[in-house]
Amino acid sequence: MVKVTNLKIKLLALVFAIIFCLQIFKLWSFYHEKTQKVLVKVYYEALCSDSRNFIIKQLLPTYNTIENYMDVQLIPYGKAETIVTNDDYVFKCQHGEPECQANIIHACSIHFVHDPRKQLELISCMIKNNMYPMSILKSCAEHMKEYKAILDCSISIEGRRLLMKYGEMTNELSPKVDFIPTITLDNDHDNQILILKNLMRQVCQRIKEPPRECVS
Repeated sequence: MVKVTNLKIKLLALVFAIIFCLQIFKLWSFYHEKTQKVLVKVYYEALCSDSRNFIIKQLLPTYNTIENYMDVQLIPYGKAETIVTNDDYVFKCQHGEPECQANIIHACSIHFVHDPRKQLELISCMIKNNMYPMSILKSCAEHMKEYKAILDCSISIEGRRLLMKYGEMTNELSPKVDFIPTITLDNDHDNQILILKNLMRQVCQRIKEPPRECVS
């Protein structure tokens, strides 16, 4: 009789534990479904000083503050030009060949580093001093498990294909980009001056129920 009673107690405890876990999961799912995220697309160039300033002084600090309310998509290409040659690609970049190489490295980095925070931190690290793209890649990413994949990609046709795709995305913008960086919020690229000046405020204005960080 005692054994039966103990078994019932254990079964009840297990049932309550399962119910408790299910409720926690429902609350977690509800919170994440309710959290509105603003899609922030950044069209930039690796050697552009305005791109560097925006990423380091606006994008990264804003992401550090309200990352749960942002989806960031980085698009390295800018005002480059793609030339197709024998199933391969050659690029002409606004700031010369080093920028083309750096843009390819950024494209490969974005492709292989899937964690949004790590991706943004890597791009921010490299864009601080991208004049020597391979050296800064090693300095910023050598400790990362994705380093070899990024390196191999950057010296192969895979990297050039990735950059070509970013070029297509950039050229699809309407109206066409006339300034780099160009930033869209939920695919809207109005208010560029305001976005470049204070990204945090512009993102917060798009959140229906802004977090306290937006009003502090």
